[in-house]
Amino acid sequence: MKKILLICIFMLEYACAPLVCPGEKDIKSRYSEDVAPKSYKALVSLKYGILKVPMYVEKDMGRYTLRSSQTGTLLLEEGNLCINATCLDLPINPDGLIFGALLLGDEKPTCSFGTIIFERDDQVYLRKYIFSNGELKKVELTDKKRGKFVVLEYGQRTKEGYYKNVKVSIGDLSFFFNVDELKR
Repeated sequence: MKKILLICIFMLEYACAPLVCPGEKDIKSRYSEDVAPKSYKALVSLKYGILKVPMYVEKDMGRYTLRSSQTGTLLLEEGNLCINATCLDLPINPDGLIFGALLLGDEKPTCSFGTIIFERDDQVYLRKYIFSNGELKKVELTDKKRGKFVVLEYGQRTKEGYYKNVKVSIGDLSFFFNVDELKR
């Protein structure tokens, strides 16, 4: 009878205990939006097959300037890319692509077998950040209004703390976002 009582108490404690994923705090601190540099300059390129579009990205105190010969100069502030009078709410900023600085801290974690998934639903986008063995591997973004699905697959992180390449897939279209040079 004592064994049954102990088993019941153990099951009750297990059912009421909050789920804590191993390595969750470390991932949150390494991949928080707060850890991205306050300013940097980067030469990046978008590559699709043999086409390569070079771009210049500059961040200065939270404001991004993007330049390329194809688009001219574009400004990005607080997740909004404004072109003339039209502004687009982007699901990810250059810090997220370059440094993997994605997490706000309010994401819900789930974990299994060395994988931790942080999920956030902000009514516009459903975001899933997938980490394997403590490293960012994939981001899945779902535009809830348009039903579009975007997947970002991250390569190896450099010792300087940025990603040299990220594969971006939007439906059947895939291209690479490459960091060719970075200065802090």
